Amino acid sequence: MTLWDLPKNSNAQVTGLNDALLANLRLRLNEMGFVPGEMLRCMKRSPFNGPLVVQIQDCVYSIDKQLAQHIDVSH
Repeated sequence: MTLWDLPKNSNAQVTGLNDALLANLRLRLNEMGFVPGEMLRCMKRSPFNGPLVVQIQDCVYSIDKQLAQHIDVSH
């Protein structure tokens, strides 16, 4: 399951990042806290395939569909 599949108001655990993700994006996501084992919450799903609003630790991020599909989670 990817972050994009996570329903609104759901918690999940990051299981990894897709191997097809560019190295610079992988590094940036790791810096933001998207590392295996980290818990996150999908706070909002924007209409018309707009970005997700995700809370990880004490930070809130807006993640677009293209990037969210590269973040693997377990629900």
